[in-house]
Amino acid sequence: MRIPQATYRIQFTADFGFDVANQIVDYLIDLGISDLYASPIFKARAGSTHGYDVVDPTQINPELGTEAAFEQLVQSLQQRQMGWLQDIVPNHMAYDSANRWLMDVLENGPASNYVNYFDIAWNSRFDGNHQPILVPLLGNFYGECLENGEIQLRYDQAGLTVNYYSLCIPLRLESYATFLTHNLGKLAKQLGRKHPVFVRLLGILYSLKSVPDLSGQQRLDQTEFVKGLLWDLYLENQDVKVSQMLRVTDRHQTS
Repeated sequence: MRIPQATYRIQFTADFGFDVANQIVDYLIDLGISDLYASPIFKARAGSTHGYDVVDPTQINPELGTEAAFEQLVQSLQQRQMGWLQDIVPNHMAYDSANRWLMDVLENGPASNYVNYFDIAWNSRFDGNHQPILVPLLGNFYGECLENGEIQLRYDQAGLTVNYYSLCIPLRLESYATFLTHNLGKLAKQLGRKHPVFVRLLGILYSLKSVPDLSGQQRLDQTEFVKGLLWDLYLENQDVKVSQMLRVTDRHQTS
């Protein structure tokens, strides 16, 4: 087991990345440093100045440099018999849309492949809501945020999301029925109940009913299947786009 004799902590940022650190290795040797003590280097929230707000612990933060630059820094240290002491706090992750593990849990609940990565106190006091997770995201009272237009419902190929400034939260698939049945009667009159498009929409609604009874990979597969059907229908038919998604902002139209 390696025991550091003297460490030098480097706070990696976009302005002080792997290439810059590599330039001071000889300086650290002259100081008598045995081990470089590195701040968190895994992918963090965009623009992070400290690195603790991690969004993906499986990737090196691209803002700090390329993998080749990281390997070169490590090689420089090894050539001088210096060690690497990594600062890491496993329970530090960013509440950010780029955190795909968290977003997957919010969308799929206990069926998520990442549910065991988090220590979640499920809020089971809400009867019939399948133990939802409370999401802290508002900077003001809900009513005021809603009236100010700060909370927006949007839709694209990835599905329905609730958006609050830069935070984009995916909706559970069970929630889709609320929006698909909006103006359903009006659409039936416009197209006719036997119209192929209307029949496809009813098929999607029927598929949604089975989702709560599914778990694990079956639920995830059904989610992607339904999303694909809905997106195809949304692109193909203007009546569906206007009638069923009337209250939803198309992200492509606002970008």
